[in-house]
Amino acid sequence: MTIASAALLIVDDDEMNRQMLARRLTRQGFRVTTAQDGREALHMIRSRAFDLVLLDVMMPELSGLELLRIVRKTRSVTELPIIMTTALDGSQDIVDALEFGANDYVTKPFDFAVVLARIQAHLQIKRLAQPAAPAPGANGRGVAPGSVVAGKYRIDSLIGAGSTGTVYRATHVILGHQVAVKILRTTATTTPEQRARFQREGVAACRIKHPNAVAVIDFGVTPDGITYLVMELLEGHALVDTLTAAGPLTPDRCLEIALPVCAVLAEAHRLCIIHRDLKPANVFLHRTRQGEVVKVVDFGIAKMLDDATQAAAEHTTLVGHVLGTPAYMAPERLQNLPYDGRADVYSLGVMLYQMLAGRLPFEAPDNDPLKVALMQINDPPPPLRAWNPQVPTAVEAVILNALAKNPAHRLDAADFADAFTQVVRGPGRRAADLVRSALPHAKP
Repeated sequence: MTIASAALLIVDDDEMNRQMLARRLTRQGFRVTTAQDGREALHMIRSRAFDLVLLDVMMPELSGLELLRIVRKTRSVTELPIIMTTALDGSQDIVDALEFGANDYVTKPFDFAVVLARIQAHLQIKRLAQPAAPAPGANGRGVAPGSVVAGKYRIDSLIGAGSTGTVYRATHVILGHQVAVKILRTTATTTPEQRARFQREGVAACRIKHPNAVAVIDFGVTPDGITYLVMELLEGHALVDTLTAAGPLTPDRCLEIALPVCAVLAEAHRLCIIHRDLKPANVFLHRTRQGEVVKVVDFGIAKMLDDATQAAAEHTTLVGHVLGTPAYMAPERLQNLPYDGRADVYSLGVMLYQMLAGRLPFEAPDNDPLKVALMQINDPPPPLRAWNPQVPTAVEAVILNALAKNPAHRLDAADFADAFTQVVRGPGRRAADLVRSALPHAKP
């Protein structure tokens, strides 16, 4: 990042303020994006990379202070500096903002020279705090904006990072298409098993052809050791962002999201592929001109049951290396017992419980993953209606079926979709038939 070309996000519900700052900062060489409210800004921050945010304190619906608290759960003060903007008499706003993790503040009406100086100072602090980036391609480690991967994909900006790799917004240099490129996170301690797992992600994702699964376009390893996966570029935000910002959802909204997820799972399970890390962070609400499309992403730890080599190599236990997120993981997986696609249905049940209740069924006071795992194995889930009495009893019953400790008592993905549709929208609505008929190469 160079200070002169840094990417800034201006968030203000006052159009005059937004446009004035945007024009003057653009003239200084900054790349400026604007948002008119907190919800729009949250979606942008989750889906795009910014170097600094100018954030208005007072906004309708999601205020600047609320947005600040949400962002600080995942982005540190050095990773994403946030400068609050407030009225001259907003002393309590300033105190609250600094307590919630703001880097600085400026007051209205703006003195542009002061605003510019504060921005430059915090960008300089951020630059000095960042470790030097490795040379692009060196030993397969590190890819920088402006570099070209595999001679085809120009890296434009960072989107996000996961357990197996880092995802960048990129452009196909010949076709001009924008894509997402995932680069394997390699270090001096990267093992052959980790490389093999990333390769399985590419193979598994390529096998799943479904409109509600993120499309995989390309996969390979460059001569200098960069392992990459090229996917369609999604616009929008992950389900986890919706839950963070909006809280509990209605049964109808849950059904809109759950049916496409069930369709993808049914197709994956038909191919003997299990996702193994289904959670709100891996369900993306993709914005298109035709409307929202639910996409399941990151089959990074998917297990192909017909891969005998992998099956022989994997022996994960609770005290060893568990692949997945304990808060969403089925009991049989945590106990190293045989499992199938119904383990994904359990994860979906946890998601739906969270979507309706506003909290997970199993939470430890200190967020200890081992305690959560033991609760998944031993404890019945608390009644969902205890957290949200508005949830119909029949809806609660179907979700608790998905959370059954014994996988034999759970429905498969297509039948769960059928049951959930009937309890939300009434008998006679056969979601399972719709899911099965939508599967590529589905058998009659």
